[in-house]
Amino acid sequence: MLDYTAIDFETANSYRGSPCAVGLVRVRNGQPVDKRRWLIRPPEQVDYFDPFNTGLHGINAESVRDADRWRTVLPAIVNYIGDDVVVAHNAGFDIGVIRYACAVDNIEWPEMRFLCTMVLARRALSLPTYRLPFVAEFCGFEVGEHHDPLADALGVVGIVKALADEAGVDDLADLAAAHRMSIGRMSSGIHQGSVATGVGSRGFTPIEVNPDADPDSYLYGRVVVFTGTLMSMTRDIARQECARVGAIPEQNTTKKTNVLVVGDINPAVLRPDSNVTGKARKAFDLQDNGQQIEVMTEDDFLRCLDGKALALIEDLLDADPAPSVSPKRDPLRSIPLDRRPVPTPPKLPKPPRALRRQRKPVDQMCSVEGCSETAAFTTRSRPTYCDVHIAKILRAGGLEALESFTHPNDYLLTRCIHCGIVAHYRFEYVLDKNSWNEATCRACYWRGWAEQSRALAGPFARFEPVPYEKAQEIASSNGFIYLGPLTSPSFPDDPHRTECGRCGRISAERLGDIAFGCPCQPRT
Repeated sequence: MLDYTAIDFETANSYRGSPCAVGLVRVRNGQPVDKRRWLIRPPEQVDYFDPFNTGLHGINAESVRDADRWRTVLPAIVNYIGDDVVVAHNAGFDIGVIRYACAVDNIEWPEMRFLCTMVLARRALSLPTYRLPFVAEFCGFEVGEHHDPLADALGVVGIVKALADEAGVDDLADLAAAHRMSIGRMSSGIHQGSVATGVGSRGFTPIEVNPDADPDSYLYGRVVVFTGTLMSMTRDIARQECARVGAIPEQNTTKKTNVLVVGDINPAVLRPDSNVTGKARKAFDLQDNGQQIEVMTEDDFLRCLDGKALALIEDLLDADPAPSVSPKRDPLRSIPLDRRPVPTPPKLPKPPRALRRQRKPVDQMCSVEGCSETAAFTTRSRPTYCDVHIAKILRAGGLEALESFTHPNDYLLTRCIHCGIVAHYRFEYVLDKNSWNEATCRACYWRGWAEQSRALAGPFARFEPVPYEKAQEIASSNGFIYLGPLTSPSFPDDPHRTECGRCGRISAERLGDIAFGCPCQPRT
C-alpha cells in the first residue's frame, strides 16, 4: 500500500540546521488522511533569519516568537511519523535539516527511513528541471503556495501518486524498486560492534560479520573489496565498518565480489580502457563476463554505511570529470567511526546587517526653511528633513519610495519614475547624486553610459550579446540571485538587475561590478 508520511522543511537562514517550519502529511493507500504544519524556533546557535529566506517563505523572527524550539518539536515530528517511510522532494535537504539541527543542539538523530521524489522524478521523467513546482505541473497539478511547507508536502503526495500510477504499482517499496532505488535509512549514529573472534592477516584486526546487522542495509550480505588509499579511514577500519553493517570484507577481487570501493581515484577515470589499479582492472574484466560488481567511490561507501541507495554505476562513469585535487587524509583515520569525537558544528558567519532598522522618534524640526514639520531623523551638523521633503528629494533624484523611510543610511526600496526599475538606494546616496545633478537610478545611468561608450568607440565597440547563462553564472558565483538583463539585447557594459542572496539588496549593476560581490559579504 502507498502508506507513508510526506515532509517538507523551511529554514531561517543558509545553515541547513535552522528549521523554522515543517509540513507533514500522513498518507494511507495513496490518499492524504491527516496533515500538520508547525512553526519552529531554530536552535539557539542559529536563531536568526536571513532576508533571502524570509523572502521565500514569509516567515520571520516575529512569526516564530511563540513557537517551540527544535528540541521540543522533534519528538512530536517523530511521533507523528511513527513507523512510516518519510518522503520528501530533495530528501537530502530535508533529512539534512534534521541531522544538522540535531548536531547543533547536540542531540541524537532519530531513526528514520526515507525516499526522495526528486530522485524518483529524475529516474522516471525527462524534464529540463526537477524543482517541485515543475515536476508537479508535469504530473498534472499545481503546488499551492510554493515554500509553504504544508503545500510542498502535499505536492510530494501528488508526485508519488502520479509516479506510482505511471509505474503501475501500489506500494512505496515497489515504486522505489521500479526505478532502481532503495529506501534510505538514517540511524542514531550509535552502534555496538560485535566481538572479534576470527584470525586476520597482514596486520588487520580479526573480523566477524555482525549477525544482528540490518538486512535492509544497502551493503548487507555483499562482498566488498577496497583499492586505493582511503582518506577518511584506514583499510582496517573500513573492513570493520563493512562487518558492522553485515557486509563481507575481502582482500582481493574474485568471482564473489559484489562491490569495489576505490579510494583516492577520480571517478571520471573509472572506465574499462583506463589506467586503473589491478583490482579495478579485474573488476572490469569480471563485469565484462557478466558478473554484477558495483564500483563506488569512498564518498559513496560512506553514504552506504548509513543505508542510502546509490545511482547506477553508469551515472557515476558518465558524470563530468571532477577537477584533479589532492584530498587531505583525515587525522582520525585509525579511530573507529563510533569512537570518533562528535564534530563541532561549523562556526557560522555573522549575519549581515539588516537593510533597514526601526525608526526612532526624534524631537528635531525639518531643516527646510519655513517648514514646521518634525524631522524623520536626527542630525548634529547636517540638514534633516521631514517625510514630505524626503519624498520631494527622492523625486528630484528620479525615485519614488516603495516603503517607509527609517534612516538616511538605511537602504530604501524605490522605483525609478523614468524606467520603472525597482532597486534599493540609501537616502544619503540620493542626496549625493542630487548635488551633482545626476539621476540616482543606476539602471538609467549605466544604460546611458554604455550607449555613450559604444558611440565613442565607433567601429571598435563591442556588440557581442552577453548570454543570459553567462550573466546568471557571474551573479550566482558572487552571491547574487540574477533577476535579468536591463537591455535587450544585452551588450558588454550594459546593466543587469540582481538581488544579494545574503542581505536581500536589489541593485542595477554592470557585470564587472557584480563580480566584486555585495558589500555585506564577508571578505577573506
